[in-house]
Amino acid sequence: MRSTISARIADQLRSDIRAGAFSGDGRIPTERELAARFDVARNTVRRAIEDLRDDGLVVCHVGRGTFVAGNDGLTQLAPTPQNENETTSKAYNFVAEISPRDLIEARLMFEPAVAAAAAANATEADIQQLLRAQAGSEQTDEMETFEKYDAEIHRLLFAMSQNQLVIKIDEMLSAMRANAEWLAAKRRAYTPALKARYVSQHADIIEGIRMRSPKAAREAMTAHLEEVRRALLEI
Repeated sequence: MRSTISARIADQLRSDIRAGAFSGDGRIPTERELAARFDVARNTVRRAIEDLRDDGLVVCHVGRGTFVAGNDGLTQLAPTPQNENETTSKAYNFVAEISPRDLIEARLMFEPAVAAAAAANATEADIQQLLRAQAGSEQTDEMETFEKYDAEIHRLLFAMSQNQLVIKIDEMLSAMRANAEWLAAKRRAYTPALKARYVSQHADIIEGIRMRSPKAAREAMTAHLEEVRRALLEI
């Protein structure tokens, strides 16, 4: 069930659509603009947009934006939910074949750039979400609970990209992080000392974002992932 806030935003946008507020090319304001309008985090806006998309009221095109259905000139090309699910399923079929080494190398390619983008794009609400996840990770001593908060921190950073393709990449990386081989490696490596270093490194990443410094956020993420690589692959 969607949160009350995102549901209210979705209802308001439905009213706007019915009133013709997005006439012309039918483009819906960006997530950043809507977040500012409703004074919420972009993740909340994203959930509201997803509700509208599920209802068939809007269509989303990577690199172009979100449009009122029928006003974007490409609606007839948009995949049906069934076809979209089939495509996603095929894309994830290879997850079991990806080694922990390949996964961490891919993360080193993507995530420093994602952290830099987060430093440029994050709202204060986004930063507060990061800080809550960070606090949760610091307070737990259980590996499984820490892993959930760890994954949430990284997911939030990808969400701050405001790029649907980047978010889909995160979904694939997250699916790989959840496979048995990766989790077994994390359990073998986990110690209170390692957890403390991860918490400190996450704090450096978040501080880079709070400072609005893409360079600092990128460097902190690189340092963190290099630590992960050493811990899991014994490099």
